[in-house]
Amino acid sequence: MTRFILLACVDFIMLLLSFGLTHMLKYGHMDLSESNYLLLKFQIPVWLAISLAARKFSRVPKLPFITGISLLLKTGLAIMFVLSLLIVGLQVTYFSRTMTYGTIMVLLVLETISLALYQWVRSPVPLPNKIPVKSVSSSFSRPLFFLDVMLLMGVFFIVTYYKRGGFYLHPPYDDLLFMLLVLWLVGSLITHKFDRGNFDDFFSALGPSIKTNLFMAMGLAFLIYFLRKGPISRLQTLGPIPIFLALEGLLFILYVNYRRHGRINGDFDDTEQVRALLDLAEDRALPNPAPVCQVNNPVEESLRHALDFFDTRIFEFINKYVDLNEVDRCDCALLSTDNMLNLNILEQGRAGLIVNLHKLNDMRWFNRYFLLSHEKLRPGGCLVGKAHTLSTHRDYFRDKYPGFLGEIFYGLSFIWGRVFPKLPLLKKFYFALTKGRNRMVSRAEILGRLCFCGFEIVAEEEFQQRFFFIARKIKRPYMDRDPTYGPLVRLQRLGLGGRPITVYKFRTMYPFSEYLQEYVYNNCNLEKGGKFKNDFRVTGWGKFMRRTLLDELPMLYNWLRGDLRLVGVRPLSRQYFELYPPEHRLLRTKIKPGLVPPFYADLPVTLEEIVDSERRYIEAYSQKPVWTQVRYFFKCLYNIVVKGKRST
Repeated sequence: MTRFILLACVDFIMLLLSFGLTHMLKYGHMDLSESNYLLLKFQIPVWLAISLAARKFSRVPKLPFITGISLLLKTGLAIMFVLSLLIVGLQVTYFSRTMTYGTIMVLLVLETISLALYQWVRSPVPLPNKIPVKSVSSSFSRPLFFLDVMLLMGVFFIVTYYKRGGFYLHPPYDDLLFMLLVLWLVGSLITHKFDRGNFDDFFSALGPSIKTNLFMAMGLAFLIYFLRKGPISRLQTLGPIPIFLALEGLLFILYVNYRRHGRINGDFDDTEQVRALLDLAEDRALPNPAPVCQVNNPVEESLRHALDFFDTRIFEFINKYVDLNEVDRCDCALLSTDNMLNLNILEQGRAGLIVNLHKLNDMRWFNRYFLLSHEKLRPGGCLVGKAHTLSTHRDYFRDKYPGFLGEIFYGLSFIWGRVFPKLPLLKKFYFALTKGRNRMVSRAEILGRLCFCGFEIVAEEEFQQRFFFIARKIKRPYMDRDPTYGPLVRLQRLGLGGRPITVYKFRTMYPFSEYLQEYVYNNCNLEKGGKFKNDFRVTGWGKFMRRTLLDELPMLYNWLRGDLRLVGVRPLSRQYFELYPPEHRLLRTKIKPGLVPPFYADLPVTLEEIVDSERRYIEAYSQKPVWTQVRYFFKCLYNIVVKGKRST
């Protein structure tokens, strides 16, 4: 303690000596003016506060010479920066810059000489054998970097508008904005503010942000004072920094939540992810199930009593489609959770029935949940769940709010819970704010994802303004490498010789609808034109695109690539192809499919008429290929353009 006080006194004497030497060099005398005396009163408390904060008097004597010099330089720079901030903030910029900065620079020289003498007199401090090097993260977040700089510029211009009534930057504020951006960049790089490793929690991210903003404030004040950029408005110059710090904190909260709930452990949407989870073979058929143990305690009665607390219709719905006498009580799981990890308590491949009464909309990852349920169920086991679909959402708002208000609130909810989660940038903020809860999902997407994950749809009903489903585990998950999800879809179709080809179309169905082909065929009849009647997979805007043929524009790429000819039979999926008679299937594979099908020339109604129309085209093409192509093309064009005929 005695050495600490002694060193502080020596350093204070050197500060006074530095001030006196600087004054003598500048003015040639020691008569202090009122402004210089006031400046000295500024310098002393700032010097003391910074020195104590940096623990200069206790650390420097123990450090090697180079490390000690580094600490002295950092302390001197901090004193100059804080002095500049005080001078600009209190508008006492009439202080002499030579006296302000010269005193600190002379002090640094005297401190360096004193440290060198001290190190020479006493025994040298041994250097460590190995200096630990702090690893620097290379996971730099570029999106966060650009968002942050845009936020800083936006705040600066908003404060300018508030102060000046316009966005034009009069001199010297254009220069000050440039200085602020440079200081922001330097401070951000020094503090590693945008390293993703800082965003494991909010307080780890807040530290570099505060340091950067302090560096910006003090650095800007230093430049204003040193370069005599004045007179200036303190509000317009330094005011944006605390506002920026507050808004940056909100941005970092969103990013921390996004890293916790939006980026980590994404959903399973392709082959390799599904295979890694379930260790699947290529064969989608399940192995022969082990014989079910004897049911000693059927779950029917206990499940009835348990579901009476929720709604008796739930039990009636399950009991109607699931033989509860074949499910033992210990093999049934009744849950109400949005945390899929709760399924881990179940034994793998053992459960005969899983009932989850929490709505699916709160699950962050649908496919993960379905695949984990698939893993826990035995072959033939059933998964029961509920969800809030687009239609039940609409019914809910119509019942809750009168007239057009229900439609307005439903529209706002649709934009927030359906549109935002699907847009590339906005979905990150959506999931950061909501953690994936209450997003809107379609009935077709739920059922399609279930089929993709190896389930068969047993039943579906709507009550309590909720959608309930029962799905049975009957096969392995699909091994398609790219389930369609975006606006441009890739569909597997049969081409020349029955070989599979990939055709491109704009999406007109809900995501994962392609896996419902068999389910829709078994539950919906064919209407005129060979399409499924009341196909719930088609979206509202998808119906418009089909009517205007906009959905088929990407197929021009298949035509240019040679997968399709201009006129030819429609490229079909394997499920749809199986609806045709065997002899016509063989005939169809002998020619290349086309962009414009003969359907538009003959306008058939039933499936039989479609088969006859295609047969006539194929026979005519085999005899007169060129003439047939020309005749069918112009006939189809006339029916589409003039008569406005469509296939839907």
